[in-house]
Amino acid sequence: MKAFDFNRFLNVARWDFTINRKFYIRQLIVIAGCVLVPIIINYVSLLYGYWIVSDKVNFTEYSESIVAGFYNVTGWVVYYRILLAAAMIQLCYMFHNLVTKQGRISELTLPATNSERFLWHAVCSFFGTLLVFMGSIMVADLVHAILGWALFGVTNPQSITLATWDVFFFAFHDLKYINNIALVCFITFGFLAQLSTFSLGSAFKYRHTFGYVLLFHIVLWLVSLLFSGMLGLFLVKINFDIQMIADIPSWVVAWLLATFAIAIFCLIWWLTYRLYCRAQITTRRNP
Repeated sequence: MKAFDFNRFLNVARWDFTINRKFYIRQLIVIAGCVLVPIIINYVSLLYGYWIVSDKVNFTEYSESIVAGFYNVTGWVVYYRILLAAAMIQLCYMFHNLVTKQGRISELTLPATNSERFLWHAVCSFFGTLLVFMGSIMVADLVHAILGWALFGVTNPQSITLATWDVFFFAFHDLKYINNIALVCFITFGFLAQLSTFSLGSAFKYRHTFGYVLLFHIVLWLVSLLFSGMLGLFLVKINFDIQMIADIPSWVVAWLLATFAIAIFCLIWWLTYRLYCRAQITTRRNP
């Protein structure tokens, strides 16, 4: 069997969608619901607000008083950015089909290589979730525009889609300095590394992954804070020359941080792949 074959990769995708379609449908409904429900609630509350004050103002006056909200979607943008980060935590369900013993038997006996099966799970969990979220935002934007026009006569509301996704391009507005590029790499890969721990947890422990990885993050932050505090006290005790660090060029520090974040990101995915390749029908961690 060759190392990687695209046709087998597509067969893995078709098999996964066929066997686990109920799981993917539930995930789609949850994401789309979290995106769309606040839009619907917003319009219901606006109509309810008019019903409350209908004896004092007519509908035209009420519409003019609330139309400003259609040109400022800051509240929606903050909510959707937080929701996106929450949605990407679904990486903890990357190997959801390995939870049961029968699922592991079906996965490990599938006529495909480890790299093909692993790549499909990674692509589906990350890019699939991202695609569903983006599509849901666009649908919510369309519903927002249609209801705004139909109910309140708003013809050109601010786009929720453009306002939400603009966050991914703010860091690239000014890249004329080399340390800015390094800073973007550090922030991007640092965030991706944190998310990737959920995929690593999914390969290590198939059940209750979210709880285990969340506990891991809490312990990691506590240990990091404790280590930082102890290191600071140690440096103060030995009268460490802070000026020596201050003399290091900022771009060197920025690229060192970026390299560290990229290395951690690659290490996490390498460990995830290694654990997946060593998956067995029954183990002490996954009975």
